[in-house]
Amino acid sequence: MMLEETGNDVSYAYDDLIFVEHTAFLIQFDDDCPENLKLFFNSEIDSTESEKLEKKLIPAAQKRNFNLENCGFFRLEQKEDLEELDLVFFGGK
Repeated sequence: MMLEETGNDVSYAYDDLIFVEHTAFLIQFDDDCPENLKLFFNSEIDSTESEKLEKKLIPAAQKRNFNLENCGFFRLEQKEDLEELDLVFFGGK
């Protein structure tokens, strides 16, 4: 509901990760603190756009008693000779 409220749709959920349509960002649940959500932006997204998205997402999360923490970036890398992708996280605050 939080994502829909901000105009974003879930494209895929896997384990503790929620991928958002167009993969501009993803959200990861924090195993150590259930009310904490980790926010990662796609490394290819413009910084102005990521700031704009973050400003929309934080109040929507707080309204539902979640803390949304900007934890850096991610990128998807094609595995060599495979149809699989690696998810790489980097650059946390």
